[in-house]
Amino acid sequence: MPQPHKRHLLTKIILLGGLFAGLVYFFHPEVGGVSLLIDGQPVAEPLFRLAAIPLLLAVVAVVGVLVLIALFGAGMLMFFAVLACSVLGVFLLAPYSWPILLLFGLMLLAMSWRSGGER
Repeated sequence: MPQPHKRHLLTKIILLGGLFAGLVYFFHPEVGGVSLLIDGQPVAEPLFRLAAIPLLLAVVAVVGVLVLIALFGAGMLMFFAVLACSVLGVFLLAPYSWPILLLFGLMLLAMSWRSGGER
């Protein structure tokens, strides 16, 4: 049986997200005041502010790519990519900590375990 196609879902999501972001921006108490904080102290050095701009643009670009991938329906691909990055992080950060690796492996085994009658 074919499922009904949700034609305007993407438009609704974008409009509601824009409305929510606009309301948060306009009602935030520090709107218009961009400040960079390091250890809770404001930074007045212009070079630090200049260095924050490429980082912000890189983060926005990564989030944009992830949103596009999710909208194209590659959720399982994103899940496995995050899983591979986390496994790589565990192997790089704790190569000699075998209990962490054992727990991680047991968790993967438990998540992928399926009973024979289930489909």
